[in-house]
Amino acid sequence: MRAARWYGAGDIRVEDAAEPEIKSETDALVRPTAAAICGTDLHVFKGELTSVPGAIMGHEFMGVVEKVGPAVRKFREGDRVIVSCWVADGECWYCRHQLYTQCFNINIFGMGPVYGESLDGAFAELVRVPYADTVLIKAPEDVSDEKLVTVSDSLPTGFEAVVNGGMREGDVVVVIGCGPIGLLSGMCAELLGASQVIAVDVVRERLEAAKNLGFKTIDGSVSDVADEVRSMTDGVGADFVVEAVGRTREPLLKAIEVARRKGTVSVVGFHLHEYTIPSGQLWLTEKKLVFSIGDPIKNGEKLIRFIRSGRLDPSRIITHKLSLDEVPHGFELFTKKQALKVLVKL
Repeated sequence: MRAARWYGAGDIRVEDAAEPEIKSETDALVRPTAAAICGTDLHVFKGELTSVPGAIMGHEFMGVVEKVGPAVRKFREGDRVIVSCWVADGECWYCRHQLYTQCFNINIFGMGPVYGESLDGAFAELVRVPYADTVLIKAPEDVSDEKLVTVSDSLPTGFEAVVNGGMREGDVVVVIGCGPIGLLSGMCAELLGASQVIAVDVVRERLEAAKNLGFKTIDGSVSDVADEVRSMTDGVGADFVVEAVGRTREPLLKAIEVARRKGTVSVVGFHLHEYTIPSGQLWLTEKKLVFSIGDPIKNGEKLIRFIRSGRLDPSRIITHKLSLDEVPHGFELFTKKQALKVLVKL
């Protein structure tokens, strides 16, 4: 089969690879029909997370079941499915309490040995899916791949940012970072009753995408973001702030500054490093700091209902559609911020 394989920082090659096989009786094999490049993939692409040379990349995908192990009960050959990017066993204490992203056997596709076993990922013609009855989500036949594929990862991440953070109807919401996760967080905030969504970025194209979704925007390269937010909120600040940038301390500090007293900062940006935060300020102002990871297993079916009803259309953030052979080019576009969301059609 053909697959996009990682060999080092910036080095992805589309080449032949051995087809996966059923290893456990709870496995399934899924033939992807659509996958997407996620911001988290960039950490592997750039070498910030070390993968295994030759490992197949990608973790956000959907497809058709090709084969199931003898213990798989909920799915069969030919089923159209969305694959949760997070692999959970469905049986441990955390899974029994629907806390799947903290499963004792947690793993993620295409990200190397970050959780132990390196699971080959989505940019391939066939993928082995462990714990299939837990990890697979049935996809409706009457909704396109473009609208469903982000249910695998980025849409539940945006949704969890809002729900786990405790956003309330009527809140003024500020989103720091207008990448796919930030924009989907804003869309979910609107869906759940935010009175206003203000999107912050320094990249013109991403600010335009936010405007096209109906958000108010602030260009952080030319404005003092905290001053601008206060001017929009009678000097108070935002009720709820989503930090969707990650990587460094600065966007987190900005999110804390933008939140009003007793406001909430919901962090979904991917943070690799340890750093200090203004704990004294947080205590004095009673601001809440919440960290969230998207949970497709818990929220996938609910999000599919929102999509089917027309209340949510995540395909609006897709800017490029490429083939499997064009995956390296897709990473180049995404790294240079020339693409917002890259869909790979297989």
